[in-house]
Amino acid sequence: MKLGYWFRISELIRKMAPETRFERLRRLQRRLGRRRRLYSVPITRLADRENPMERYNAVEFKRRYHMTKDTCVYILGHISDSLISPLRRGCQLPPALQFLAVLRFYCTGSFQLLIGDYTTMNQSTICRLVKRVSLLIAKLRPKYINFPSHAEAARIKDGFYRIAGFPGIF
Repeated sequence: MKLGYWFRISELIRKMAPETRFERLRRLQRRLGRRRRLYSVPITRLADRENPMERYNAVEFKRRYHMTKDTCVYILGHISDSLISPLRRGCQLPPALQFLAVLRFYCTGSFQLLIGDYTTMNQSTICRLVKRVSLLIAKLRPKYINFPSHAEAARIKDGFYRIAGFPGIF
């Protein structure tokens, strides 16, 4: 038959010297008091952030982010999987909010601290997001940006000359 946890502790305490018993009991009481205080601390949750895609109409969204909602959703479709962290610590920002914070940084040319104040994020968070999102967008470059060959470049140069009359434009 197994002895209970508290029964084993009381047996250990009885075997100790009297002055040691009281000291160990005081330490145990302090530890239990600390544990009770820790469990009584309320866990604060972050407030839900507003989604600018839902908050602004098409005109207001384009004015603030210099991009249509459809374009934003299209780009998010390519990079959102990489913006989700595999670690499940804390409250994670949705990929849309990460992308829109960086897009706001690009559009305004403002400081990261001001963008952080606007989006209720810390400046260091904005810094990490700018790096992460910029690298993800740069990885899309081969799919959407291609430079013309030498023959195509001459043809494009002639086309610009016929349209605007500027020589040597490319």
